[in-house]
Parts: sequence; structure tokens; C-alpha cells
Amino acid sequence: MAEIEYLYFDLGNVILSFDHAIAATRIADVIDASPAEVTEWIFESGLQQAFESGEINREAFCNRFSELSNSNVGQEFLLETISDIFSLNRRLIPLISQLRAVNFPIGILSNTCIAHWEFALARFPVLDQLFSNFILSYEIGAMKPAALIYERALDVAAVEPTRCFFVDDRIENVEGARANGWEAVVYQSVDQLAMELRCRGVKFNF
Repeated sequence: MAEIEYLYFDLGNVILSFDHAIAATRIADVIDASPAEVTEWIFESGLQQAFESGEINREAFCNRFSELSNSNVGQEFLLETISDIFSLNRRLIPLISQLRAVNFPIGILSNTCIAHWEFALARFPVLDQLFSNFILSYEIGAMKPAALIYERALDVAAVEPTRCFFVDDRIENVEGARANGWEAVVYQSVDQLAMELRCRGVKFNF
């Protein structure tokens, strides 16, 4: 395996754990619907995907949800509630901190919407403290595993594809990175990731 020179982390279920059911239950309680209906309106309709791919903005997301649910839920409540679903993977932070300590370049490559991202930055300032580059689907206009988002991320990393490493919780996103010539693995645990990095020549105190 080639020694790597840049490392991208996925955000959801790698750095931050999340549970969409939390938001679905809270919203359902307010608009007198079932969590399953809320999930259908947000996800099965393609609404969240449109939000994360940058096709629609915050206002359009909220308006479309109101139409689908036949409700008049407030924009501030809706955006905060769909975003207040994250918790920090605290076991991973020491590994990231040690990469930072040896000046190994790291970034975040994530499918996310502006509401989730702004909430995460405010709730978890460690993201801004540890990472320099953020490649986000709603800004790029493409979601993993589309080639475009990996191409943009590689431009920022400014290394050869074989020198770029990516860790994600979803196999299709890992395969998307590999299809673009990257090294990539599915995240399983902190110890597994540390081993994968050492195998690729990364030297750090962890």
C-alpha cells in the first residue's frame, strides 16, 4: 500500500453519531403525525437528499415539508429539530488530535445540509479546532458516491489519488473513493482505523 499524505473523515457515524428517529419523534409530536410519516416526508420523498445536494435552500426545505405534511411547522423549530440528533464520538477525538499534533493534514468529506453543518459547528467547536478543510455536499452540489465530490476533495488535498485516504461508515461511499483511485476503508472502530493508518505509513502517537 502507498503511504498516504492526506486523510478525509466522513462526519456522520464516524466523527458524530446520529439518530434521525429522535427528530422524527419530536416533529411528529408537534404536528400530530406518526414518526413513520415524518420519516417518509423527509427521506422517502427525496426532500433531505435535495437539501444535502444543495438543490434547495432552508426555506424551500421547510416549505416543502409543510406541503407534504399539511402542517404549518415553524422554520426555526423544524431546522433545529432535524439537526439536534448528533453526539460526538469521543473515542475518536484523541486519534484525530494526535494526527493534528504531528501536522498530518486532515479534512472532512461529508454528505450534509447547511442546517446540520451549522448546528454541528456550533455544538461541537472541536470540528473547527481540529480540521482545516471541509468538503460538504450542499456546497459542492454533489453527494457521495458521485465522482464530482471526490474530485473537488482531491483538488483541495493537492496530492495524488493513491496518497489520499478516506474513512466512511457506508461501503458505497468507500467504493466511490476507491473508484477514483483513493485508499479508503469502512469505519469500524478507533483501533481499526489506527491500524489502517499505521499500515499506510502514518506515524503518530496513538
